[in-house]
Amino acid sequence: MEMPIFEPHHTYTQRSYKKYGRVYGGYDMTRRTIAINDPELLKDIMVKDFHIFPDHKHFYTGSSKISQSIFFLPGDDNWKRIRSIMSPAFSSGKLKAMMAHISDISDVFITNLEPYAKSGEAFNIRHKVGAFAMDVISACAYGINVDTLNNPDHPVVVNAQRILSVDLTWQQVIGMLMPRVAKMFKLEFFDLQATTYFDKLTNQILKERKHNNKYTNSRRTDFIQLMIDSEKSNTDLGYDSNSDVDVTPQEVAEGAAKLSKGTLTADELTAQSILLYIAGYDTTSASIANALFYLSQNPECQRLLAHELKACDEFTYEKLVHLKYLNGVINETLRLAPSLTRNARECIQDYKLGNTGITIPKGTSVEIYPHAIHRDPEFWPSPDTFKPDRWFEPTHHPMAFQAFGAGPRLCIGQRFAMNEMRMCLAKLIHRYHFTLAQEPELDFFNGVPLMSPKKLIVKIQSR
Repeated sequence: MEMPIFEPHHTYTQRSYKKYGRVYGGYDMTRRTIAINDPELLKDIMVKDFHIFPDHKHFYTGSSKISQSIFFLPGDDNWKRIRSIMSPAFSSGKLKAMMAHISDISDVFITNLEPYAKSGEAFNIRHKVGAFAMDVISACAYGINVDTLNNPDHPVVVNAQRILSVDLTWQQVIGMLMPRVAKMFKLEFFDLQATTYFDKLTNQILKERKHNNKYTNSRRTDFIQLMIDSEKSNTDLGYDSNSDVDVTPQEVAEGAAKLSKGTLTADELTAQSILLYIAGYDTTSASIANALFYLSQNPECQRLLAHELKACDEFTYEKLVHLKYLNGVINETLRLAPSLTRNARECIQDYKLGNTGITIPKGTSVEIYPHAIHRDPEFWPSPDTFKPDRWFEPTHHPMAFQAFGAGPRLCIGQRFAMNEMRMCLAKLIHRYHFTLAQEPELDFFNGVPLMSPKKLIVKIQSR
């Protein structure tokens, strides 16, 4: 299979899907690959027979500690151990407690946009949304206030963009197609200066946090603290004692039941923290930007959402999760513009693929194309039309929606990302009316399997 270096990744996958169908084979240089985008077959690969496809695609990620994060680790016992340690940090009680951070930062975001509403000036909201997402993940992952909404050149933003907001590099191409060659020549998959910055930042925060924990009884409600305290119980630590959200006894018991044995090593903790920072920044901010694009293109959908939000007396976790049109807008955005346009599983033993007559040899990479599946008219009537109400009573095959993956390797941050998008979009659309001030198409980075628009030019009016 060709590597889409000179065009957006989703353009390539969509073209290949239409040309070859849902199942077809090929080669990445000398490595066998097979694209499988049939929901029934994906249910077997990602859920039923997960033990045969436990790994993401094997490639060389360089010397960065991010290679020890759960996204890049093979799905063995070590991966299971780390994921079980991280899972309690994403329990409903912990996520509710973090909504106060998200709400406060959303308010700063709204205020930051006020001058544009008064002047009527067109502006690039993509950068603003990126700053919002960076402030949220900084507060919720690291417990720090970087205020990138008012400091757009903050080192955190600059270094995150060096990793994510770029076209595919030749080092990444070699790392994916020829991992042994990349390892031999010590090629770096990610910008080394940027990953070193996040490595040092994480270690500094860990050192300060552990020192403070030793001499004070206070605990922050953020991911890094929750991972540090992974062995201890919620009630002992009192994570939510300063939150304005009540956590039920059932949720406390749920979290305690999920607490795993063992702890993360220093390098493992650093790797998960860097992953949370990077993954939590670009994927969510891109999805919010894409949602604003579709709402600007579809004023009636924007009107219906604003009407629903006007009837909501307060924007809390409990209220937002039940707003039908808001959640329909988010899911429809993720259908049309999934954060990742390519997912992959490595086959670790020969496998008979359903009733197709195909045997997948050991070592083959299974390629999954969410963007292409999401545009298949058999699963999604009028697939290119933005229709949030299709989610009111969905009829699609569960595996035909791949925005967060599926099975044991389902995105661990799914609920956190949904909470962040709900709060941000609710406050934005409740306060402002958005109008597109550019050509009705978005420009994406070449070769990168992230649907992250380079810019989004809009005008806003106060409601």
